[in-house]
Amino acid sequence: MKIEKWAIVPKTAPEIIRNCPGCRRKTAFHSSESFRINANGNKIDVWLIYRCEKCNFSWNLDIYTRISPGFLDRRLYERFQRNDRTTALEYGCCKEILSRNKAEALWEQVEYDVEITKLPLLQTQLSQKQYKKTQISPTECGQEFIKEKVLVAIYNQYGLSLRLDKLLCSHFGWSRKEAVKMEEEGFLRILSGGKGCKAKIPKFMEIEIYES
Repeated sequence: MKIEKWAIVPKTAPEIIRNCPGCRRKTAFHSSESFRINANGNKIDVWLIYRCEKCNFSWNLDIYTRISPGFLDRRLYERFQRNDRTTALEYGCCKEILSRNKAEALWEQVEYDVEITKLPLLQTQLSQKQYKKTQISPTECGQEFIKEKVLVAIYNQYGLSLRLDKLLCSHFGWSRKEAVKMEEEGFLRILSGGKGCKAKIPKFMEIEIYES
């Protein structure tokens, strides 16, 4: 049996659709991955800078407004100062911040990578006892040629809008029809989180796959 951790990581923050004063119409704004910090007396403002894809007009996504310097962790403040890319991605994908700014984010267009790590069973959120209860032998499915079982812990910490079947088809080269058939015949099982292969992936879920 193989155990893997799949971390879904967006390549960039989602673009934002908004009115551009330069273009005088709605256009797509992309994250510049740069922060703007304004220190006014004993208060600090932090923004993530976006730019229009057509005319490069800038727009600031409000991150923190009029906060005390002591409110920010020193290491976080330093990441803002050096325009840390990972921090920019984190805030550019924060749905709470996007909602607060009334930003219309194009989540469906976000490209992503899947970072795969081999894991021992105890590092997943499924205990040994729980896992034993979920086991099915290949003969129970009527397929004795099945070679190996894979337990996959999927982490979608950025909350990308992505269906499980799309992720699996991209990774294994399946068709959508094959993914559905795998689930119907018991070769693909949802162990925790999620509602089926056609449903969107939550922040965390675990699945079991029989590989041939």
